[in-house]
Amino acid sequence: MNLLFVVAEMAPFATSGGLGDAITGIAHALARLEQSVTVLMPRYQWLGDLGEARPGEGPARGIYHHEEAGIRVLLVDDPESFDRPGIYGPEPGSAYEDEWRRWGRFCQTAAAVSGQFDLVHLHDAQTAPTALLSSAPTVLTLHNAAYSVQGPLDEAVALFEGHPDAADLLEWYGAANYLKGGILAADQVTTVSRGYARQIAEDPAVSSGLNEFVAGLDHAVVGILNGIEIRRFDPETDDAIPVPFGPDDLTGRSAARQELLARTGLDGSGVLFGMVGRMTGQKGLELLDPVIDQLIGSGFRLVAVGNGDQDYLVDGWAARAPGAVWHGPYSEELARLVWAGGDSFLMPSRFEPGGLGNLYAMRYGAPPVVRLTGGLASTVIDLTDHPASANGFGFEDYTPEALRETVERAMGVLRDQPDVWAALQRAGMTTDWGWDPAARRYLDLYERVLSRS
Repeated sequence: MNLLFVVAEMAPFATSGGLGDAITGIAHALARLEQSVTVLMPRYQWLGDLGEARPGEGPARGIYHHEEAGIRVLLVDDPESFDRPGIYGPEPGSAYEDEWRRWGRFCQTAAAVSGQFDLVHLHDAQTAPTALLSSAPTVLTLHNAAYSVQGPLDEAVALFEGHPDAADLLEWYGAANYLKGGILAADQVTTVSRGYARQIAEDPAVSSGLNEFVAGLDHAVVGILNGIEIRRFDPETDDAIPVPFGPDDLTGRSAARQELLARTGLDGSGVLFGMVGRMTGQKGLELLDPVIDQLIGSGFRLVAVGNGDQDYLVDGWAARAPGAVWHGPYSEELARLVWAGGDSFLMPSRFEPGGLGNLYAMRYGAPPVVRLTGGLASTVIDLTDHPASANGFGFEDYTPEALRETVERAMGVLRDQPDVWAALQRAGMTTDWGWDPAARRYLDLYERVLSRS
C-alpha cells in the first residue's frame, strides 16, 4: 500500500511533544510490514539544509525530498507560512495569529499531491481539512482533540472552495474550525486509545465541543493504542544517559539520577518525580498546585520539562522551593535523563488521549503515578488494585486529595518495600510497548477504508 502521512511534526526533525515521536513510530512500524510510507511536513526554518529540491505543488514554492531510515520525507517549502521560528508559534505553547492561513495553505499542498497515493493519513487539527480536497481516501487521527485551528470563515472557506460543502463542514459559531471540517470530511476518524475514543464522543471539554459531531459519524471512531520506538528508546543502548542499564541490572539508574540532580540542583534526599510534556491544564497541574507544599514536606521532588500556558504555576513552585522543584524547556536529551534518573513519573492528566510519557518512563524503569483516564488507563496497572501484574500507581477521582494520596502511596512503597518497587520496574521495562501491534491495526483499518471507497 502506498501511504501518505500529512503531519505538523515528525521526530527528529520537528517535535514539541509526543506527536512527532508517534508519527515516526507508526511510519517505521508500517514500513516493517512492507508498506510504502511517505511523510509530508513543512520545511521549517531550521530544516533549510535538508533534502533535494523538486518543483512545488499547490502554494508550495518547492517540495524537498529526503530519505530517513527507509521513510521518504517530503518537506513543503512555503516561506510565507513556515519561514519563522517554532512549529505552531514563536515560543513553546504559543500559536501564530494566522495559523488558519498557514495550515490551510499546507493542506492545499497535501491535497495537490494526494492523488499519487492509495490513502492519506492525516494527523490532528493542523492537517485535518486536507480531507475536504484529497483525491485519495483519508483517515484522520486525533492525537489530541483539545486543540483546534480556527479562523475567519469566509477567508478559510476560500482556501477549500474545491469542496462544494466547505462552508457547512468548516463553520463553527460563525468561524471556521479545521478540526470539525476534518472530522466530518474524513473517510474514517481514529484516536490513540479506546478510552479516549469514548471520551471525545461524550465529553465536550475533551473534544473542543465537537462531541456531538464525533458521536454522529457514520463510522464510529476507532481507538488504536499508541506505542513507542523500543529500538530508539532503549536504556541498554541510550547514549543520552551516563551508564546503560537494563531490567536485570538497574545500577546504571543511580548514575542517571546523580546527573539529573546535578543538572537541576535539587535536593536528592527526597523522592524524585519527573514530568515531561506541555505545561497546560490538560496535564492536571491544577490538582498538584493545592497539595504540592504538603508533598514537598513529605519528600516530594519534581523535575518538570516542557512549556505551556501554565508555566506560571510550575515556575511559582520552583520559586517557592528551588531545592524541590525545577522547571526547564523540553529537549529530548533531558527527557531521556528524566525517564532514566527519576524515581517515578507523574502524569495526573485531566484527560490523556494516548499517553507516551508513561510508556517511556516505564521503559526506563520509572514506575508512573497517573490519573487513570484515556490511554493511561489502558497501560498503567495500579499496585493496590492488581498487585500481581502492577507496573505503577493510579487514581480515578480528579481531585487534589486523590493525587496527594497516590503520590504518598508511591513514595511509601519506594522507601519501605524495595522488592515491590523493583518488581514494578521490571514489569514496566519488560513489557513490549512497541508500535508493531498498532501498525497491524492501522493496516487492517486502511484496508477497510479502501474497501468502502
